[in-house]
Amino acid sequence: MNQSSKFTGMNAREWFGDFARGTSLGTGMLPGVSVGTVGIIVNVYDKLLNAIDGLRKKETFVSSFLSLLPIALGCIISILVVMLFWKKVAYVYFPFIIVSALAGFVLGALPLMSKELKGQMISLPDILRMTLGFIVAAGIGISAYLSAAGILPLDLNFGPAIDAPFQNPWVFAVVLLVGFFAAVSCLIPGVSGSMVMFIFGLYNPILNLFMNEYDSSHNVIHESIFHDTSKLGGGLVVIAVLLFGILIGFFAVSKLMKSLLANHRRGTFGVIIGFVVGSVVSMFFNNDMYTVYLDPNLTQWWQWVFGGVALFAALGATYFLLARRQRKETSNIA
Repeated sequence: MNQSSKFTGMNAREWFGDFARGTSLGTGMLPGVSVGTVGIIVNVYDKLLNAIDGLRKKETFVSSFLSLLPIALGCIISILVVMLFWKKVAYVYFPFIIVSALAGFVLGALPLMSKELKGQMISLPDILRMTLGFIVAAGIGISAYLSAAGILPLDLNFGPAIDAPFQNPWVFAVVLLVGFFAAVSCLIPGVSGSMVMFIFGLYNPILNLFMNEYDSSHNVIHESIFHDTSKLGGGLVVIAVLLFGILIGFFAVSKLMKSLLANHRRGTFGVIIGFVVGSVVSMFFNNDMYTVYLDPNLTQWWQWVFGGVALFAALGATYFLLARRQRKETSNIA
């Protein structure tokens, strides 16, 4: 038995199985795709949470680290592929179709969370919690959209500040908080961490640090820090702050979320459901999508038609996969 198997009890087949599951988690880089939901579909969610929690303890750190290693490696490789797809293809040529498909994925995962409210009559507190979550999530995106349109006197375009962070040091606090909330969101099935970044208007500016941004005619409209080296230092600091926020979110809030879900599960999921539904609104109305709607090459009739088809196809596929998973788990318990 090799050293890895000694600590984790995994053979090569299990190691590569977790590696493959990790690659599926990398799709969580797409706005709207929930890492938690994908983890449940591929049956790695519980293992992921337990391993992250095990990193806190000295006696389980090594075994937890080795358990996470194949998942993390697969996830990192997948993230790089997904980033290239988003920046080089999806957001350049058919962003509305992709966003519609991602919205369908989110809506298809709603039954996974709404089952937490079954068994009792929906009360006024439940409605208020869902309404609160909806207003917060939808309000963020709509405010950014209205700001981009010049209707609200707000500047929610963080791109210029991220390009020159030392001249706009307040952006570090924004990046830290968004990284924190994105990490927390990743721990909740049905909620997407990348979607949190998307509706806050930070998703594309962060990706733009790594690779050039192109318009629909394939003209460079924003250079990455590797092409414009004058932005290299500030960009690396922004990335470091984002990663720090993500780490804080994972390790400082994982126990809190477990406590909330254990002791106030119904109330917590009420807020989550409202947030998820509101986030679908923000996926279509935010400062990034405002620029998409202004581009005639991206708003042709076939984009709307295929967008609608993609939404319902993704919704149906996600619902089917989750329902199948739930039936399998129920039959195993029985």
